[in-house]
Amino acid sequence: MADFRFFVSHPKRRTKPLAMLAAAAVAMLACVPSAQAADTTPLDPNPGPAGNFAWKGFNWEKRFWGGAPQYNKAFAAANVSNPDANGHITMNLTNPTGEAPVGAEFQSTRKGFGYGTYTTTVEKNLETLQKEVVWGCLFTYDPLAEPGYNEIDLCEASAWGGGAAYGESWPVTQGHGYWFDATKPPGEGNNTTVFDVTPDPVTTHRMVWEPGKITFETFAGEGFAGSLLKRTVLEGATVPVPAQEQIHFNLWVTGGGGGDPAHVQPESVVIRDFSFTAASGPVQAQPVSAIKLAAATTKAKSVSTTTLTWTGATGANVTLWINGAQKSVANTGSYVNKIKGGKTTSYKVCDAAGCSNVVSVVT
Repeated sequence: MADFRFFVSHPKRRTKPLAMLAAAAVAMLACVPSAQAADTTPLDPNPGPAGNFAWKGFNWEKRFWGGAPQYNKAFAAANVSNPDANGHITMNLTNPTGEAPVGAEFQSTRKGFGYGTYTTTVEKNLETLQKEVVWGCLFTYDPLAEPGYNEIDLCEASAWGGGAAYGESWPVTQGHGYWFDATKPPGEGNNTTVFDVTPDPVTTHRMVWEPGKITFETFAGEGFAGSLLKRTVLEGATVPVPAQEQIHFNLWVTGGGGGDPAHVQPESVVIRDFSFTAASGPVQAQPVSAIKLAAATTKAKSVSTTTLTWTGATGANVTLWINGAQKSVANTGSYVNKIKGGKTTSYKVCDAAGCSNVVSVVT
């Protein structure tokens, strides 16, 4: 049941409505104190657009918008500190009323890190983590890279609610792994290794992402001189290829597994360090799909009609992805989809050899 325990409540969909962001951005930036020089790491040549603070060479944004994966959709920018005098970031899970916890998350403003080496050092005894709490240690995520969202988890930890809802009693575990297709079951849509937590108050994690291969390592203590707690090597055609992934850290509460999410107590995690070193030398080229996808949309009254056209696909049928949901359609080179109401819809067409470009349509 260890693998099932890791996957039972694992949605990381992060909705950020554009209208809400536009309305709230000025107010949010006005109320968040500026971070000055507590972290003196020189900025990377590509640090990303300015955010709420600069840290370890990159710019970062604190999450203030609601939504998944927090079970009650509550997040607060105030739950992420600015870098302190030591260059450390503290993330707090709060519960001011005792009945409605508020999560914490921050993400890089830079997109598209890609192949290279990622490291982070974390101060948290994971054996004390409440069973409903999820420590979303360093992970990459691209909301438009469907269906797997380029999610690579370096050091996620949780008991996923404890498992009482399934007649189980799960301890806190941590995992190395990635998501290839979030619509498929464990073992098909993901590639993940789960292992026991230790009482070490500080752990250091390293991930080397290469074409067709990811190597994960977790060490006791600060740096790489301590005991190697777990090393995982995952290889194969399902290893994500670079897209527009951002780096995230989050601390949140899951509503699944049979726990008591409303009444969790405050938790905190200190992130001591982060680094990213891009892969050096020539990067092995990935196979490029021959499928080319285009879309045209018309609107009549409240119904939008999108005509998809593609070339280069082989076989009698192709798999059409619509906002992460798949369906098999005839490989005629065209498909018409009708949607009522305005929203952004993403499309992708795949055959046995690969997938087309993603086309997003605003209706």
